[in-house]
Amino acid sequence: MTEPDINEVVAEAKKFRLKLELSKNANIRFVAEDFPVMSCKLSSLLFTYHALQKWPSIIIHGVSGRASNHDRDDVISHYWLEYQEIAIDLTADQYNIIEEKYLNKQIIQSRPFKPVSTGRVGSMQNYKLFHIAYRDTYISGLPELAEDFLDDLYASYEALNGLALRT
Repeated sequence: MTEPDINEVVAEAKKFRLKLELSKNANIRFVAEDFPVMSCKLSSLLFTYHALQKWPSIIIHGVSGRASNHDRDDVISHYWLEYQEIAIDLTADQYNIIEEKYLNKQIIQSRPFKPVSTGRVGSMQNYKLFHIAYRDTYISGLPELAEDFLDDLYASYEALNGLALRT
């Protein structure tokens, strides 16, 4: 199987984000009612699982970023994905919603954020706002994740796919 074109993956991410948005009140374990706030890693992992189901030969990287708040405490965290040379952020718009007192000047001045932000790895706005804490590598089967977490991820994904969503 050939790897998907980057544009295909980005288009799929946008469709998946819409599904997450429309299901936030459906009582799905990994989709919070206040989505997208505090949903970056779980949303990214749900999409990673989806993408690896669709294209099992690809490799996706998860990026954990950190930033300091107004008090210079390193407490602002964020998580997004990288596929080939493109970064994909499924929950960037949470920084439009989070109160300014919990953020920093750079994040506030960067508003508004799109629901799905994409750009070149290293050049997208995230790389200027957050310093990289670590990167994860995801392959088919997600062997780097614990089995109990995978069970919950799979159940959340199946519930998400089982919804009859009205767009």
